[in-house]
Amino acid sequence: MDFKSLTFVQFFCLSLLLSCSSIKSATSGEVELMVYNVENLFDTVHTIEDGVDKDDWTFLAKDAPGKSDACKKIGYKRYRDACFNTDWNEKNLNMKLDQIKEVLTKGRKLPDILALVEIEGPVVVGQLAKKLGYKEFHTSQSPDTRGIDLAILFNPSKEIVFVKKREHEVKEVKKATRNIFEVEMKIGGNPVHIFVNHWPSQGNPSEDRVAAAKVLDQRVREIKKQNPDHAVISLGDFNTIPTDFPHPFHSVIMRDGMLRDVHQMYKKDRSIDWKLKDAMPPGTYFYYKEMAWNILDRIFVDESLIDGKGMDIVLSSYQIYAPQFITTTYEYKGKKAGYFKGSTVRRIPKSYDHLSKTKKDAGYSDHFPVLIKLKY
Repeated sequence: MDFKSLTFVQFFCLSLLLSCSSIKSATSGEVELMVYNVENLFDTVHTIEDGVDKDDWTFLAKDAPGKSDACKKIGYKRYRDACFNTDWNEKNLNMKLDQIKEVLTKGRKLPDILALVEIEGPVVVGQLAKKLGYKEFHTSQSPDTRGIDLAILFNPSKEIVFVKKREHEVKEVKKATRNIFEVEMKIGGNPVHIFVNHWPSQGNPSEDRVAAAKVLDQRVREIKKQNPDHAVISLGDFNTIPTDFPHPFHSVIMRDGMLRDVHQMYKKDRSIDWKLKDAMPPGTYFYYKEMAWNILDRIFVDESLIDGKGMDIVLSSYQIYAPQFITTTYEYKGKKAGYFKGSTVRRIPKSYDHLSKTKKDAGYSDHFPVLIKLKY
């Protein structure tokens, strides 16, 4: 193009077009958000919070002061034996951190934002962050009796900015559980509240998970009332299955469309190739005793992230992340197999063995990670 032959009006229009194009490329982008239950990521030091001993004795070295006496008090033989036999030292911890790193980086790019479930606290998350290369992380501090908490890790930039964090205690439960961890951020300039969840397990009544759902629901409604333009993402291990009654999803957080289940939307979207859907594992967690797959780990979003305006999820990017190397095969054999005897289930999560001394046998986690991309 000969710029010398342009009239003033033509030159002005061209400049405006180039300027708009430049602004768009500078402000548009994509980030990947992943949530991963890493299965009992404990540090090697006994934790005491507010004068209360946390029940983290299993994940201490065998010669840790007080461990033997604490193990003897465990009523359930399986857990008592695990407590006595587990020698959780820095060498074993480092091997587990390496396994987590392999899941998150082998053949792929590190997630831009990583939410973690089933971690003990800032000490061990700090070790993992350093190993992975994350410069910033935040953890919760829950009243959970074992000291189990939640975390979020990321590299701060112009496009990913931490604003503040809050914790919401779930009080109407039979025993203390994890807080709901809220992290407010700006992604590409867009305000978003990320809630990391680890609801009471299936060993607890459904009413306990309903209690957690109500805490989350109340806070989400409060945010949307005060700041309708703020986006909401709720993710984590919800420990919820289809037979729960009353159901925490249908009767609380999804009852009027306040939050949408990304997995459900993905499965129903006809524009996404069925082969991709079919290749995805049927769940994020496999329950051996009932030969049942469950989607315990989920991502929920509010309407603002699926309306085609501003920041949105890339629905086709949703994935239960299950590369072959983090899977295994389970064979039902022996007396305990019952009527499942002779059956084989493939590509289930390769659970982490905290007694293992070698990386080859260690495994990864009893959950698969779940991920989604956001575009802005």
